[in-house]
Amino acid sequence: MGPAAKATGSTLDVPFIDISAWENGPRAQSAIAARMDAAAADTGLMRIAGHGIPENIHAGIADAIELFFDRPPAAKLRYLAAEPDLDRGYTRPGPAHPESFHIGTRADDFPDRALPFEIYPDNIWPVGLPRFQPQVMAWFDAAQRLARRLMQVCAVALDLPEGFFEPYTGHSIDTLRLDHLAPAPGAFGPGPAGADPVVSGGRTDIGLLRILWSDAASGLQFGDEQGRWHDIEPWPGTLLVNVGDLLARWTNDRWLSVPHRVVPPGGPGAPAAHWRSAALTHSGDFDALVTTLPTCVGADRPDYYEPVTIAGHIAAKVGGSRWERIVGPRRVIAPLDT
Repeated sequence: MGPAAKATGSTLDVPFIDISAWENGPRAQSAIAARMDAAAADTGLMRIAGHGIPENIHAGIADAIELFFDRPPAAKLRYLAAEPDLDRGYTRPGPAHPESFHIGTRADDFPDRALPFEIYPDNIWPVGLPRFQPQVMAWFDAAQRLARRLMQVCAVALDLPEGFFEPYTGHSIDTLRLDHLAPAPGAFGPGPAGADPVVSGGRTDIGLLRILWSDAASGLQFGDEQGRWHDIEPWPGTLLVNVGDLLARWTNDRWLSVPHRVVPPGGPGAPAAHWRSAALTHSGDFDALVTTLPTCVGADRPDYYEPVTIAGHIAAKVGGSRWERIVGPRRVIAPLDT
């Protein structure tokens, strides 16, 4: 990897949380929630064990990633989304990101609700890969179940009832991003002349939580407030979970949403390797109104934020895009269905 890809800080010690005992009663829940609170406030990320996703589901998503991304470029380009920020279908590699494939929750997943198709669009599925869709959906469904369990842990960690977040996540905007990086050099697409093409730009996640699986030995880095990047070492059997911008806002910045990036595996003297990952972003209901949690406001922490709908939050984060056109001027202070 090039000089810009090297971590400028030490390897980050990511807190470990085993949630397998969550159903064992209040005492176990209190201990797990306390670890969640400490991790979310200190680093904004954690390794989750006891997540309940069996290894065959992970093996299936690894196989699906290999099936699709090993196709010739022309075959993948058939599945480009109609708009670049639609979060559906294929995305080319660029100077600051790997090639990827997205699916997400659809309006048709909630037939009892009249959800806007623009916010819950249909998925794009490749033809000629019969295993791809069932393998991807198996991981997506399992990760969504885990996200709902983790939101219960978050609620208790924030001194709220276990089911506090359920009314806000019944038709959650959830997206699954499959990433693939070839071995360096040239893992990302061509950039401007003289630019270092080997490093993904750092970014935070927009939603509540992100759940990440990867079978790569290395490649992920997280940033800190001093602008240093830290390598994340793999820990088999766990999933990496990080706090998103929306949950940081909801907790009045009690919890941290930290930037992350991917650097191509391999490099000088290292064996060739691919980065393969699946990441679920769990964002909540588009029309839910988020107001700062009362347990996160006090004399030493005034309320920093105005109420906002989740769709409004996403539109503000994404910027001048289809989200801004969809949500429009109603995004800040009222639910979209009023």
